[in-house]
Amino acid sequence: MAASRQKEADVPERAAFPRVLLLCPDLEIGGLQRVAVNLAKGLSDLGVRPTCLVLRRGGALRDLLPQHIEVHELGCTSQPLALLLPTSKLGRALRAARPDVVLSFGHMTNLLAAWAKALWGFSFSLVASEHSTLSQRIAGGSALSRLRRRLRARSLYRKARCVVCVSQGVAEDLTALGVVPAGKARVIYNPIVAPSMLEQAKAPVDHPWMGGEVPVLLAVGRLVALKAYDDLLRAFQIFREEAGLAARLVLLGEGPERGRLEALTATLGLEDCVCFAGRQTNPYAWMARASALVLSSRCEGFGSVLAEAMACGTNVVATDCRSGPREILEGGRWGRLVPVGDVSALARAMRDALLDPLPHADLIQAAERFSVARSAALWRDLILEAAQGDGKLQKSGER
Repeated sequence: MAASRQKEADVPERAAFPRVLLLCPDLEIGGLQRVAVNLAKGLSDLGVRPTCLVLRRGGALRDLLPQHIEVHELGCTSQPLALLLPTSKLGRALRAARPDVVLSFGHMTNLLAAWAKALWGFSFSLVASEHSTLSQRIAGGSALSRLRRRLRARSLYRKARCVVCVSQGVAEDLTALGVVPAGKARVIYNPIVAPSMLEQAKAPVDHPWMGGEVPVLLAVGRLVALKAYDDLLRAFQIFREEAGLAARLVLLGEGPERGRLEALTATLGLEDCVCFAGRQTNPYAWMARASALVLSSRCEGFGSVLAEAMACGTNVVATDCRSGPREILEGGRWGRLVPVGDVSALARAMRDALLDPLPHADLIQAAERFSVARSAALWRDLILEAAQGDGKLQKSGER
């Protein structure tokens, strides 16, 4: 009976919140998707009950969402022309949900939400979130193509009340390009560390290398060119030849580069000490058992795997790429930073991480800056600010 009265007491407080919709491309295993899931759970813990609208069906991360959070899967293409037709599933879903505030995740999803708002006259406040450096996204192609993409982003981001950037580097990139005014860019670090994650880290790992006597270096991420796993493999070969240490390298993830990377592994003679373990729903258990995590990227928006590994008490090595690693590691205080593309420096940093590791407890404490609770509280304040700014908070409270 007391619990029932408590629930009734909570209703007026929750009614004061605007209707919030999280729009993301899918719930497959990926950094952006984990952010969306963690934020949905974190907001729910604070009394905000968001609805999740997902463009594509399925995804292993859907099971991580609490049952009380509504998830609507559109099962549609992500091509703008198809999604933005008046009869599209996206348009019908937005009209049915009648959100006060839409949180969109990822560059293309941000643009779709802004297009929808512009074409159909939706009154919701849009809070877009940028997870990568836009200058890197538009780097390919001709100068005219880059200009068009930059102008398109600037035009559509004007429809957003603000743009949340996952790192200061991402925010500076957007403002330098003239896409987002400085006053419209907000930096909120990704929601990463939560009790559920730390419980997952305790789970067993069914792999003979993990937890054994031979040190394991771990890399986690999609097998794509920007992650520079070719540099990592070459650095690992140098490490094996010069460090005088027995060690193994495990790569978690899938992607279009897998075949090329496996061929390079064979060419370098590393087949007996490198494992491509594929996509893993629970990478934290692997992190907790690794001797060090290595990020070799040419570019990052944030680099969530660094904070995740630190939260597991695992030492980290990273390239000093744009943007995120230097912020996460506070200039190298919590891990070793090396120049992008310098495979010899990366090899030395891997050796040093094994021979002179930072204390696990210090790493765990440093990772508390990236807690789900802290990030969700900042997002909640931003949601209320967006609703109040457009006069929607009172309207939501009247329902």
